[in-house]
Amino acid sequence: MVRTIARYLMGAALLAVVAAGLLAAAGIERQLAQADVALSTLDLNQAARSYASVDRRLDWSAPVPWFFEGTRAELAARKAAVRYWRGEYGSLVADYTAADSPSVAGNLPLQLVVANADYLTLRRPNAGREAALGALDRAVGVYRRLLEANEGDRDAAYNYELVLRLRAEIAGGDEVPEFSSPTIPGAAGENPEEAEMEDVQIYVPQESIFDPEETEDPTVGEGAPIRRRG
Repeated sequence: MVRTIARYLMGAALLAVVAAGLLAAAGIERQLAQADVALSTLDLNQAARSYASVDRRLDWSAPVPWFFEGTRAELAARKAAVRYWRGEYGSLVADYTAADSPSVAGNLPLQLVVANADYLTLRRPNAGREAALGALDRAVGVYRRLLEANEGDRDAAYNYELVLRLRAEIAGGDEVPEFSSPTIPGAAGENPEEAEMEDVQIYVPQESIFDPEETEDPTVGEGAPIRRRG
């Protein structure tokens, strides 16, 4: 009887521990999601505070490295991303390339952030041709090593091809493009060229099947006039 009660108590304690762990994991994931929203909306200060809060919540599990291991790796990459978007390229690279730096092995998102920051530490406004080619050569090597270890990563492959093409263009005689720091939404666009309305062609899908080569009307498929209600 005593043994049976003991087994029940041990089972209940185990379930309590599992429930507590799941509850903590849910809270951490929720806070990470909130931080991601702040990062995506360029609220970098709020994102940094939220990621730091998650980091503090994980302190209790530090003695058990495998516990929340994936979350720790994800958090490290996102904290590095905040520093990257702040333009802290030099200090970010230094923190992960020194002899006593934390390892980035196995953390592809973190490796990519550090690699991008490494490239941008060498690019400078009004850089000359030789300086630009030197920065691109180093970037080519960094992204190639990254791909050798993670050949299926599309972001690394895209960046690798981008710097290769840019280097070929500059080496072929093209002007060095103007340097601009990256932003989360992407590069700033330009105003479209002015055009007259008659130069703008609007194509409307046609409901029935037809051969587009049999008509020269650019507005084929145009619907009936819209009738106002009321």
